[in-house]
Amino acid sequence: MTQWEKFKKTQRGQGIADPKRVCLDIHPSGASQAAGPATGRDGNSILNIGGFSDAVFNVVSSFLENDASRFVREVESVEL
Repeated sequence: MTQWEKFKKTQRGQGIADPKRVCLDIHPSGASQAAGPATGRDGNSILNIGGFSDAVFNVVSSFLENDASRFVREVESVEL
């Protein structure tokens, strides 16, 4: 996380306002690779994904677009 903070500062200094990090865990467990929204640390720049399917690409795309309601739309799009 320390290196991630340094990286973000460096990128912002080069004109990249909002660097993002996506952590994909093919075999999810109770631990995550990086602190994200659930921990209250760096909640807007890290996306932790557990498992994999074709839907991952849409979730990552939405995350990179800085769309605040992305997850609501994803959930609402699921037919029950």
